[in-house]
Amino acid sequence: MIKINLLPRTARKAAVPDRRRLLGGAIGILVLLGVGYAWWTVSGAAADLQRRIDTTKAEIQRLDVVAKKVDQLKADRKRLEERLQLIQRLEAFQAGPVRLLDVLNHELPDEVWLTSLTKSGTKVVIQGFAFSDFSIADFMTRLSRTAPLMTEVELSFSEKAEVQKVPLKKFEIVCRMSG
Repeated sequence: MIKINLLPRTARKAAVPDRRRLLGGAIGILVLLGVGYAWWTVSGAAADLQRRIDTTKAEIQRLDVVAKKVDQLKADRKRLEERLQLIQRLEAFQAGPVRLLDVLNHELPDEVWLTSLTKSGTKVVIQGFAFSDFSIADFMTRLSRTAPLMTEVELSFSEKAEVQKVPLKKFEIVCRMSG
């Protein structure tokens, strides 16, 4: 049997598949597959990064709550330390006058009575009356023996006075109180 091709020459060539076209198509498909794989890999990495971002944001929110609690605890601690310091200062100031009055009570002779006691800083001014200069001197000597609580005991003045027609000595003693 004889075959006769009745198609014109240009049509014959088009009917035969061209290897270059096949190769170009295969390369195109491979490029599309490569781009698809790269897109799938990048989108997977992007999704993973988004999950990590969401996890990190949640962790930041949780740590913000913890940080606020820590800040509150620090503020509470500072407030408590300030209160403790205040209490310690008050106790220290409280002990001074109590000790001063206790010393004066023990060292005050029978012939002497006090009318005024003033304390400013470490300076103590004691005013009172006595029957004699010897009683005043005895009181000053007793105060000097209380060192280191009372130091620099000095007589400011001693003058005659009369109370209900009884002759007395009015005096003022200035001394320093430590602590």
